[in-house]
Amino acid sequence: MKSFFRVLLLVISLFSARNAAAEITTLFEYPVAPDTCSSIESRCNYSVQHFWDNCELTKPFAAENDSLLVEAMMTYIEIMKAGADVNVSLGSVRNLMFKSQANHDNFLKLATFAEYLLYYHDTDIVDDLYLTFAQSVVDASWVKKDIRNHYSEQIKRLNTSKLGEPLLDFEYTSISGARKHLSDNRASGETLYVVMFSDGESGSSIERMRLSTDISFNRLVDEGYIKVINIIVGDVPKQWDADSRSYSEKWEVGAVKDLGSKLDIRIMPCLFVLDEEFKVIAKNKTVNYLKDLISR
Repeated sequence: MKSFFRVLLLVISLFSARNAAAEITTLFEYPVAPDTCSSIESRCNYSVQHFWDNCELTKPFAAENDSLLVEAMMTYIEIMKAGADVNVSLGSVRNLMFKSQANHDNFLKLATFAEYLLYYHDTDIVDDLYLTFAQSVVDASWVKKDIRNHYSEQIKRLNTSKLGEPLLDFEYTSISGARKHLSDNRASGETLYVVMFSDGESGSSIERMRLSTDISFNRLVDEGYIKVINIIVGDVPKQWDADSRSYSEKWEVGAVKDLGSKLDIRIMPCLFVLDEEFKVIAKNKTVNYLKDLISR
């Protein structure tokens, strides 16, 4: 039901359905693009640039209105995704966070909701959008050190793992005990790299087994279209030989003790999908995502 209302609000914003908007409770009145905005992009740009015009950012956001504020943030993000120019969207976020500093509680609440909606919820949207929210917090001199450090760490991890950019060329210990780098796995041709991060929990073992026994996936591995690099995040297992029985012999296997502090790993186990240049196509995905991807 919430998804329906988000889509409805977006249609209202883009196509000026004024009468329908009156029936929906919102925290403030959303902007309506003028008729002079003839394209989807121009309508999205206008809506993004003026989205917060009717929101009184200097007055405290009441706790009882948090759900409406989240709804506003979701609609704001949906409009960006619908067709707004990336630079327009980033500029709008910077402007929003600058103005909201007139009320420190509002500023931090917007950052918190952005973290939930963009960092923990929507991993497919461009990282630069969330980075703009996070950087605004880090740049605010009045923000407490522990809060600033929290966002600084996120920024550091995101910058090594950004969608559309090469993944950090990290070093790991291979199952043979050799020290290697991610780039050592480079293959010829348009190979898709699946970097699977896992730990010692049973959930990771089950997901590895699901992937290694998938017929369609293994065929692509055998034909050289996909290469799997399975990295254990943590200490090198004491009994590699025993553990290796659960891995496919066609997989590269290794371990890194502190990789979680360097890369944007949000779930465990998780998959990063890289193109032939080791650029991140998708990240923080499950085995189901990969199985759906190869079945298309």
